[in-house]
Amino acid sequence: MRAHRSTRVHDPGDKTQHTIHRLEAFSDVVMGFGLAQLGLNLVLPTGSTDPRSTWGGMAFFVASFGFVALLWWLHHRTFSTYFVLNTPMVLMNFAMLCGLVVTLYLFESVVHVSAAGGDAAAYFNWFVLAFALVYALIGAMLALGLRLRWRELAPADLRWGIAQLSSIGIAVLFFSFVGAYASRGAHHLSLGSVAIATAVATVVIRRVILPYWLRRAIPDVPAAG
Repeated sequence: MRAHRSTRVHDPGDKTQHTIHRLEAFSDVVMGFGLAQLGLNLVLPTGSTDPRSTWGGMAFFVASFGFVALLWWLHHRTFSTYFVLNTPMVLMNFAMLCGLVVTLYLFESVVHVSAAGGDAAAYFNWFVLAFALVYALIGAMLALGLRLRWRELAPADLRWGIAQLSSIGIAVLFFSFVGAYASRGAHHLSLGSVAIATAVATVVIRRVILPYWLRRAIPDVPAAG
């Protein structure tokens, strides 16, 4: 008697989700490796060096770590809610990861040139501009996902996506400004003032203006006709 051999039919939807999970896992590996590299490239003090001389590098590391961690969170939310498996979004994802690796290479260049007593200003400018490109790409992915999934997303997800796009836009403008003007001899106090002003503007826009406008533009319950 011949044993009956069962054939398994693969659901195209399962294949799509499997591919998306693989893309997200690959992205997590790249970002996790990047975060590890940030720590490994901190320069250790030698001898009786004044501990205060390492504060600048530590502050640079903490800020970069925060930006990469925020990038991971935005990437996770984009994949879990807004990502659509198509050629443009896959290419943007790989371009964003490539840009992140280049950004971290520039970070290493800044640290090592500075530790050797050289002028790392040019590397710092490219580092900041590369960060702007990385955030611009994650913003483009989120914007495309919003556009493609607009009719199927919950109002809360629509509001969250639009709010995050505003934050990403502000971050890209800030990075671009720093990268463009730091090389022109802008004083550290001036850049610090710009950073503080950008942080205040982000809080006001994200926590006050946008929530009020989005609640009116995209209500949880459609108004009765």
